[in-house]
Amino acid sequence: MIDNHVSKSGVAYPDDLVLLKRIYDQVCEERGIVPGSSEASELAIQAMQLFSAGIFDEDTIGRSLRHR
Repeated sequence: MIDNHVSKSGVAYPDDLVLLKRIYDQVCEERGIVPGSSEASELAIQAMQLFSAGIFDEDTIGRSLRHR
């Protein structure tokens, strides 16, 4: 879960990027997605879109990415 000091505006700060990277890495590993592949790029875009839409919860982002 994101700390209280982390962005609620959709702007990704360093702590936010750490969170998004952790989720991205977990989902890539679970789904067998090769980093650098077009599928990996799409996953990263989807993660940023969720974050930019105001979804900041790690579990919610992860669940959404796993079910796409």
